[in-house]
Amino acid sequence: MSASLASMSKVAPRVAVYPFGSAPPSVDQGWIALAQLPHTPGRPAVFGDGSHATTCLCAAAVDLICRQRQPEAVLDVGTGTGVLARIARGRGARLIVGTDIDAVALSCAKAHADLDAHPVEIEFGSEAPDHWGARFDLVVANILEAPLQALAPALCRALGPGGVLLISGFTRPQTPALRVLYESAGLTFAGNSSLDEWALLTFASTQ
Repeated sequence: MSASLASMSKVAPRVAVYPFGSAPPSVDQGWIALAQLPHTPGRPAVFGDGSHATTCLCAAAVDLICRQRQPEAVLDVGTGTGVLARIARGRGARLIVGTDIDAVALSCAKAHADLDAHPVEIEFGSEAPDHWGARFDLVVANILEAPLQALAPALCRALGPGGVLLISGFTRPQTPALRVLYESAGLTFAGNSSLDEWALLTFASTQ
């Protein structure tokens, strides 16, 4: 196995990350390989580097939905390092927005997105999910339970007709209450998945 392949980390069935500065790994057709910056000592670590179960759950779901449904507009709420937004861009989305309340995370996400040398820009900012109106085909929010509860109306308002919402960042025992909340907000439950003690819920807009 080459050094580049040995250092590659799979975050989804067809998505891998590798250290920036090393040669891009040779991957099979249909895969995405994303460079990842090293953590800088003395600088706060940013969530979403692919090592946490919820990031892996979301990465797999985003990648699959993008390959199956080919969404034009994708919103990544709580973008962290920007890996989910980058997957959506790599799968052909033309409008990609990543939001976060942490300025360090936004700076980190922008730095990572710039590594891709992709013609489509990802828009990063701290705006509320519904800032752009109901225009997103896919919205993903990998954040904690409390923000997911508080942001439920705004996340629903960000979905365009027939849009899909993915939420994660919570444990399996927290799933029932969140499902009830989002169904009460007018969305249709479309499935769930889990990894270790962590869970992901999928909803569809009925508009």
